[in-house]
Amino acid sequence: MSTDPWDLLDAASTVVAFHAHPDDEALATGALLTALTARGTRVILVTATRGEEGEIVPGTVADGEQQPLEEIREGEIAAATAALGIAERHWLGTAPALAPDAAPRRYRDSGMQWVRPGLAGPADTAGEDSFTHRPLDDAAADLAALLQSVQPDVLLSYDDEGTYGHPDHVRAHLVARAASELTDVPFVQVASDPQAAQEVREHPGTAEAVHRALSAYRTQLTVVDPAPASDPAPESIPIRHVGGQDDAVPLATGLRPLETSA
Repeated sequence: MSTDPWDLLDAASTVVAFHAHPDDEALATGALLTALTARGTRVILVTATRGEEGEIVPGTVADGEQQPLEEIREGEIAAATAALGIAERHWLGTAPALAPDAAPRRYRDSGMQWVRPGLAGPADTAGEDSFTHRPLDDAAADLAALLQSVQPDVLLSYDDEGTYGHPDHVRAHLVARAASELTDVPFVQVASDPQAAQEVREHPGTAEAVHRALSAYRTQLTVVDPAPASDPAPESIPIRHVGGQDDAVPLATGLRPLETSA
């Protein structure tokens, strides 16, 4: 079997994508997941937390709103995944992404703080029920249960840099790696730095779907352009994060080479 990550994805009929929070699937892998679903690949999304610690874009939640942020973000992820063509999604710790004989458990958003521009680090407020503080073995067993249930060809998640160092992203990498080892499902890593990628591929024709998915996350970000450009085809979707930072979500993906044991 090839260990080239793109060969594995090209041959896959079922892919499990594992992300830390609602919106990560669109920000980190939106174009890739759209391309996979468009060609008929079965994509199953597993999300570790409900993003309870996320900041809120001013004006997107009415004053006096009683609905908890996690419920709002559950609605956002439902709309976003529909836009990407993903029909199956689960929360880590809820069956079928739950270890056999284990009681259902929720992994709470660990939060983060900026260490320097572009690099996040752990927050001081993460509690015992946070994703980064709960036992790694529990989370790995929960993800492994889902993998054993659906028998995917590939498990897709972050590399060890966690895109920008968010502690939940780094934890997701460790959980995915452990679950891969438990089940022998190949682990394909999305490169945080394109320079570290084995190959970067563009995903033409995905701009509209990614634009709609990102637009669903009104509490977390703002899509700068009201509609995606069609001529010429865009290379990215410009956004503004909740903290006011301008960014561009690329319509291309770099994958890291698979790690193999000696």
